[in-house]
Amino acid sequence: MSGQRRTLWRLWALVPLITLVAAVSIFVSAGGSLVDLVGTNPPPADTFAVRRVEFADGEIRLRVTNPQRERLTVALVTVDDAIVPFRLDGPTTLRRLGSSTIVIPYHWVADDPIAFGITSSTGIETVHAVAAAVKTSRPSGRSFLGYGLIGFLVGIVPVALGLAWLPSLRHANARWLAAFMALTGGLLTFLAFDALDGALKLQAAVPAGFGGVGLVVLGVALSYLGLTWLSHRLSRRGQAGDGGPEDGPAQAGDVLSGPALALMIAIGIGMHNLGEGLAIGSSFALGELTLGTFLIVGFMVHNITEGLGIATPIAEGRRVGPGRLVTLALVAGAPAIAGAWIGGFLANDILGVLFFSLAVGAALQVVVEVGRYLRRRAPGGLGSGWVVGGFLAGIVVMWTTGLIAG
Repeated sequence: MSGQRRTLWRLWALVPLITLVAAVSIFVSAGGSLVDLVGTNPPPADTFAVRRVEFADGEIRLRVTNPQRERLTVALVTVDDAIVPFRLDGPTTLRRLGSSTIVIPYHWVADDPIAFGITSSTGIETVHAVAAAVKTSRPSGRSFLGYGLIGFLVGIVPVALGLAWLPSLRHANARWLAAFMALTGGLLTFLAFDALDGALKLQAAVPAGFGGVGLVVLGVALSYLGLTWLSHRLSRRGQAGDGGPEDGPAQAGDVLSGPALALMIAIGIGMHNLGEGLAIGSSFALGELTLGTFLIVGFMVHNITEGLGIATPIAEGRRVGPGRLVTLALVAGAPAIAGAWIGGFLANDILGVLFFSLAVGAALQVVVEVGRYLRRRAPGGLGSGWVVGGFLAGIVVMWTTGLIAG
């Protein structure tokens, strides 16, 4: 094919796109008459999305967002049905997905319920209630240390305790090791669905214009594909270390080595612990101290099985040094510290959806790697009773400890 004909066909490939753009443009500019043929919709209610409430001494701050296409203007603010003075830290008129902070000078009463009303220029009021007013903690060295210690207790300590089962696992026979490896697969499958439940709940509270479901899908895809790439790199590196080819396409039978699989499991668990830390930090930031304390105890019990899942792949290989074990514990547990800081100081709903979505994709990808590992090395393959029983036991264990976490 000549160069001129090749260029012509490439240009022709743009014709459907150009035609589609033209058709959409015509509909947007003159589509109202077409829609009127089948009916009309009432105009959307002028409602604000209240995304954060902060209580300080003699002051309340409301972070609001406009979730709809039409611009919204903050005209009036009430507290417990009483009109109050206010100022805006940001624009008065909000474009679509625009945000502003309403600052209200008000002497609120600790632990009392309080309700806010935000009225737009069209006279429609958005009501937001808080069950109990609690002073919002501000970033400080003391709170930074406190959230860090909470993340340490929730993430690193239980994972390290779970890794302490490694000497016992080294003396287990191949069938028991396969069962514990399958238990890891069940554990991660439970974590994936648990994180998906958290992501969907959080996205339901996100303003519709942010496309919460799309954010969930994006997070799942990013983490799954990212860990797939990392798995490929670790597999290639392992083959190169064994004298195999370092470059070239991966083969269908490539299986991660035990230490590499342990690292992948630690990464997947770490992403989930990031979401757990976020939940704990957010609960304390919102004044739900009882809930936050309950989550700490529950997650500590819940997460000790995660260390067992990390230890199992390295139980039948050569011994690993303390430095490698410390690294695995930090990879799996330290994200809980970062999550606690983010939840305590930012309490950002968009980040919450993204973190839990990343955990879903990471856990599912590692489940795939665990399945490949068992298919190659487990006595009897994936269909053996040891593997099936271990997988179901992993789900039951996580469900049972999850009841404690709440």
